[in-house]
Amino acid sequence: MWVDDDGIVKGMIHIEGNQIAELYVDYFFWNQGIGAKLIEFAKDEYDVSFLWTLEKITDAIRFYESHGFTLNGQRKFEEGTTEYLVMLER
Repeated sequence: MWVDDDGIVKGMIHIEGNQIAELYVDYFFWNQGIGAKLIEFAKDEYDVSFLWTLEKITDAIRFYESHGFTLNGQRKFEEGTTEYLVMLER
């Protein structure tokens, strides 16, 4: 797990093998490049190749697509919910 912290924790990324397991940026810090910095770090340092995100969060899908990930057609239920996760890979 890596954290963007300059005295205030603004975001974090959790990497498991070649998967981005979690990416979170505090809403207050959206659109400041923090998520982009974290995802590019993961790509450069850990050669991540895929991630899952909620299908209904189209902003997240567009963000990941802008960083070289594409939907590959795989989807599954998010455990304990009726929501779908979709896979993006590069």
